[in-house]
Amino acid sequence: MESTEPYFKRFVFIIVDGAPYEIFKALIENGDLPNIKKYIIDRGSLNKAVSVFPSTTGPAFIPFFMGLYPGTANIPGIRWLSKSKFHAPHRFKRPGICSYMGIDGLRFEADLPPNFPTLFNFFSPVSNIYNLLARGCPPSKNLTRWIKLFVYTYAHFSHRWRFVNRIAERHLHQAVAAGDQFITCLFPAVDTFSHLSDIQSPQVLQTYREIDTAIGDLVHTLQKANTLDETLILITSDHGMSDTHTHIDIPQHLDDDGWRCLHYPKVWRQDAVSASMVSGNGMTHLYFKNNSAEKGWGERTPFEKLSQMGVISSLIELEGLGFVAGQSETGDIIVQGRGGQGRISCHLQGTDHGNPQSVTGTSKCSDSLRFSYQFTGTDPLGYGVHYKNLSSREALRKTYDTSYPDGIVQLWQIFKSERTGDLVLSAESGYDLRARYEIPKHRATHGALIAEHLHIPLATNYPIAEQCIRSVDIFPTVLSRCGHNVALHHIDGRVVE
Repeated sequence: MESTEPYFKRFVFIIVDGAPYEIFKALIENGDLPNIKKYIIDRGSLNKAVSVFPSTTGPAFIPFFMGLYPGTANIPGIRWLSKSKFHAPHRFKRPGICSYMGIDGLRFEADLPPNFPTLFNFFSPVSNIYNLLARGCPPSKNLTRWIKLFVYTYAHFSHRWRFVNRIAERHLHQAVAAGDQFITCLFPAVDTFSHLSDIQSPQVLQTYREIDTAIGDLVHTLQKANTLDETLILITSDHGMSDTHTHIDIPQHLDDDGWRCLHYPKVWRQDAVSASMVSGNGMTHLYFKNNSAEKGWGERTPFEKLSQMGVISSLIELEGLGFVAGQSETGDIIVQGRGGQGRISCHLQGTDHGNPQSVTGTSKCSDSLRFSYQFTGTDPLGYGVHYKNLSSREALRKTYDTSYPDGIVQLWQIFKSERTGDLVLSAESGYDLRARYEIPKHRATHGALIAEHLHIPLATNYPIAEQCIRSVDIFPTVLSRCGHNVALHHIDGRVVE
C-alpha cells in the first residue's frame, strides 16, 4: 500500500519578478549564482518553463497559486474592461474598468473566482511577502501587507529597489526561523531595475547576486534547524523580459483613425468608442463600442466585423506589432499577421468537431480538449505546420521552443474571459505598445506572447524530468510533492514528474 506520508513537510516559494530563463541559466553557468546552483539545482534541476499570456505580474501569479489560466480566472490582464458592465467612468465608483497598477490593486483577490483554493489553504502556518495573491493567508501572516504600498511608492520615485528586496529578505529569514510550513517571497527588483535600464544592466545583475546570497542564508538557517532535507525549495519567475527600443502609441493610432480611445490614465474621456488596456506594455486588449442603445458596450465584437470596419488592416501594418488576435463568429480564435492568417479551433475529446464557441467559454480542464491550428499565407505564429486534433500537452510540446511557445493554448485560454478585448495585440521583441504616460519610461518590456517573455526558470531542489512544463503545472506538482490530493479540485495544470 502506497504511503501517504508527505515527501516534503515545508515549502519555500521564491519568485524573482522578471527573470528571463536564458539570463538566469547563463548566470548559473557563469558561476554568478553559486548558492542557487549548489543548494537548489545540483540537488534537483533547472528547467525551462512556460508562463502564461499575458506574461505580466498579477495574471501570471494565478497559475502558481491556483493552478488556473488568467482566462479561466477571468483576469486577462493587469488592466481590463468589461464590455457588459462598462459605463461612463465615475470618479468614485467602479465602472467596469480596472487597473491593478492603481487603487484597484487592492481588489485583485476579490476579482478572482470564488471558492477556488490557493496554496495558502493547504498549509499552516503560512507567510506571504509582497505577493499580490494572498487569498487564504491570514492577514497577520501577510507580512508586508501594510508596508508594501509605502515602500513600493518610495522605491518607484527614488529607484531604491534594493531596499525593497532587503525587506523581503529579512521577512523571509524570520519566517523560516519561525518554522512556517509555507512561505512565499517575491523579490521585485530585477523587474523594476530592468524597466529602468535594461535586462542585463549592472544593477540588474547585482540584484540577482544579492538574491543568491539571500538563498544561501536561507539554506544555512534550514541546515541549522536540521530541516533542509524536508523542505521543498522552488525558485521561479512570473515572466521574462526583453529590452525595448521603440514604443508604439496604440491609443493615438486609434484616435487618428477616428476611434476615439479611452486608456489609462485618460479614463474619463467622453464619447470614446474604443479602449486600450495595456499589460506589461508588450500586449494590449482593444475594445470597440457596439451597443449605444443599452447600458454598457455590448458583447464581444467578432473578428470578421472588425475586419469589415477596417480596424484589422489598419493595425496590422504598424511596425513592431507581432499579431492581432480576435474571436471568430464561430468561436474560433483568428490570428492575423502581416502576411497571413491563422485559426485556432478547439473541441471536446471524443467529438469530431464539437461546438468551438461553447468550448472557448468552458471551464473544463484543457487536458480534455483537442486543438487544431491552420493558416493561410505566411503563418503569423511562425510554426509553419498545420496541426490537427492535438491534446493540450501535445500543443505545448510542438511549440515549446518556437518564437511563440504554447501559443495555441495560450491564445485559446485568454479568450475564455469575458473581460478579454475584442482584439488582443502582442508586440514583437524590442517594441512595446505604450508610448505615453509611463513614468519613468520603460526600457524593457514583458507581457507579449513571445519566447523572451514566456520562458521562465524553474529551479527546484528535487529533480523534475519533464521537459515541457507550464507555470500552471506548479500548483498541482508542489501539492503532490507535499502529500496533498489535488484530484478533487478543477484546475488547468497537471502534476509533472
